[in-house]
Amino acid sequence: MPTSELVKTTKVADLPDDWDRLATSYFQKKRFLSHCEKFNACRQRYYLLYEGATLRAAAVVYTLQIDLFTFSSLKSPVNMQVIGLPASVSAPGVMGTPGFAADIIQRLLAVERGLLLGVNLAPELRVAPGISMPILPNLILDLRQSSWADYQRSLRSSYRRRLKRITARFDQVEQVTTNCDAFSARHYQLYLAILKRTPSRLETLTEAFFKSLPPAFQLTTYYLPIPTTSSSPDADPERRERSTMLCWSITCREAHCCYFFFGGMNYDQLELYDSYFNNLFGILRIALQQKCTQLDLGQTAEIPKMRLGGALIPKQMFLYHRRPAIRWMLRQLKPLIGYQAVFPEVHVFKKGL
Repeated sequence: MPTSELVKTTKVADLPDDWDRLATSYFQKKRFLSHCEKFNACRQRYYLLYEGATLRAAAVVYTLQIDLFTFSSLKSPVNMQVIGLPASVSAPGVMGTPGFAADIIQRLLAVERGLLLGVNLAPELRVAPGISMPILPNLILDLRQSSWADYQRSLRSSYRRRLKRITARFDQVEQVTTNCDAFSARHYQLYLAILKRTPSRLETLTEAFFKSLPPAFQLTTYYLPIPTTSSSPDADPERRERSTMLCWSITCREAHCCYFFFGGMNYDQLELYDSYFNNLFGILRIALQQKCTQLDLGQTAEIPKMRLGGALIPKQMFLYHRRPAIRWMLRQLKPLIGYQAVFPEVHVFKKGL
């Protein structure tokens, strides 16, 4: 039986093509990890588990200061070695079949020092002697509908009326879709506005991170219309700069899946225009227009995304320290560390859908 070997590198450029063959999400692939390496450097290192000459599992680890009691909204900054992807996405930082994924986690527990945090792992993945606990669930919407009109028809009447009431507030709003190189300081301020209201955030990404995203990403921005200076809407090149930005979203499509990556929100106009829900509906329309069969809505804001039709996909995290006394303390603190929220069932679609 071939022996297994753990290989470490600190450069995406050194990773073999087989790395991408293990990936189940765009965010695990070398193209995106290279972007993170350049625009969100946090001591990334990459581990590869080989069985003979065959790559069986892989993992990304980075270093970040995180509040230990994030989900209890308590300030508790601790330097951690994070087994995950350095961009606050729902995909795990470990790749491979469950057996080999569990194997590489055990190897990481032996070679990494300090407090280790593994995030967004499948609940059934074996992480002991790490202390496992729930983390924010992923929300996935399976798109059985072929169009926006088909989606509306599939809704129960109460949800359809709600959708029409909300989207009516965006009737006069201007939607602009561009590459991410159009990302501006105004976009970034709306990202920071959301971040200030997100207790579960891990890191703050830079404006350059968003502006330089790979071509697979697109930016959709919503503006309040303002009068033009002539009959041609394009006659005033500064018109959009003078208009109010209500919200924006960045999506990424790969194969059959559309990913909601990040968004920004003008909270001064939020209630008047129902901007949050209209932004979500806009993301859904994009996924339907792109003929995707799945929309990955990421994590956070579970109730609004469930009301869109998203299903909760449980995830686990774990903490580990090689000192038994610290592991004992972490077990006692599990109720303060893990994500404890419970959500009622919602029935968005008509029976049979």
